[in-house]
Amino acid sequence: MKGVLSCLLALVLVFSITPSAFAEGTVGGTTIYVDGLNGNDTQEGVGTTAAKAYQSIGEAVKAAKSGDTIQLGEGNYTLYKVSSEGHTKGKNLTFVGQGADKTGWNIGAEVPDPANYGTEYNGDYSFDGAGTITFRNMTLRSGSANYLGFIRANKTVVENCVINGKTFYWGYQTATFKNTTFNCPTGDYAIWTYSSPEMTFDNCTFNSSGKVINVYTDYGAGSHDIIVNFNGCTVNNSDQSLKPVLNINDSNMGNFKYVINISGDNVVKGVNTDDTTCSRLFGYGGKSGNNTGRTIVNFGNTTVWQDGKMVDEKAYHNSGVTADGVTYKNDVNGSNISLHAEGYKDHAFDTTTSEWTTNADGTISRTVTKTCKYCGYKGNVTEYRVTYYYSNGTAKPTDSPKTGDTSNLTLWIALLLANGGAVTATTIYGRKNKRSVK
Repeated sequence: MKGVLSCLLALVLVFSITPSAFAEGTVGGTTIYVDGLNGNDTQEGVGTTAAKAYQSIGEAVKAAKSGDTIQLGEGNYTLYKVSSEGHTKGKNLTFVGQGADKTGWNIGAEVPDPANYGTEYNGDYSFDGAGTITFRNMTLRSGSANYLGFIRANKTVVENCVINGKTFYWGYQTATFKNTTFNCPTGDYAIWTYSSPEMTFDNCTFNSSGKVINVYTDYGAGSHDIIVNFNGCTVNNSDQSLKPVLNINDSNMGNFKYVINISGDNVVKGVNTDDTTCSRLFGYGGKSGNNTGRTIVNFGNTTVWQDGKMVDEKAYHNSGVTADGVTYKNDVNGSNISLHAEGYKDHAFDTTTSEWTTNADGTISRTVTKTCKYCGYKGNVTEYRVTYYYSNGTAKPTDSPKTGDTSNLTLWIALLLANGGAVTATTIYGRKNKRSVK
């Protein structure tokens, strides 16, 4: 009996460590297998195992029920030009690839039609009317034309993927991106917040060359608030910085707002500061007409921007925002993790001081003015001169005598002579000690 049990345990271990050509499926629903290179749509039991995989993604999706997972083998896939009727409409489906280097998915046409530029007709309608569509472990490929993406799916989730190109259309209720790398087209945005009332970027990386995210829509503008969640993301800009990370245009929002929630540990490299918001993370790209007071920006639980201006300009330029669990590194040497005004983060000020003035109460003060090099904000600080006294009641000098001022010259000479005497005495004492040691 013991021998039989040992054999069974050995078999369990063997099957548990044997590598599979397919990634592990999601919990819930049925797993359907597709292998575009080696599959066969006509075999008995098609789609039930990796060895009996479908070849056609269209046939697999047609057979799938809501809640099923489609396991994709190596190769390139798309449902472009496949009607959502009878395939994806009304279904929640999850597509899982073998990794971004092995499995690809084309969003729309491989080459968008120039005749359809400026319209949605280069977009991908294959998930029109679908419920929640999830992509995992693959590369999603789009083009560089406007108005590309998956049109009229309710919710979209992209996790552990790479997205190449620019997109507009994602979930019409929510769009969520987790641990996803965006490779922006040269000098252009990776994504517009176009069709989604709520869009979330969670631990994502953006590789850009000028622009990153365009917070703008002419689709849902003026009909509802649009929420953008930006949590723990990294932006690597490698060319001329053209826009802040979240470039906002709220001019057509009517009675509604953009609400931008920034949280987590964010890192921004190679992006210039917006001269309106004094931030690399969000701004208006140098266009004052895009700032109409219809944007709210929160760092954690702290609102830093509202009604077209900093909520507390003085505080943000002098002490920053301290929100638990939120940090922001901007890759500037000597900067700190204060969360909003870049002038404060980078110590980028021009400082001027007034002359010392004796006040009516006898105090002596001067005004120090710090002017932010990025946005021009001026903050004034009053400094008071404190007088210290020697034990004999003589006031210690606080300032060097001005040129031509000899009123305290005798005192300065006396102090210098005293200091010189002390140095001489110390030197002699040190020499005597050296001799005694010898």
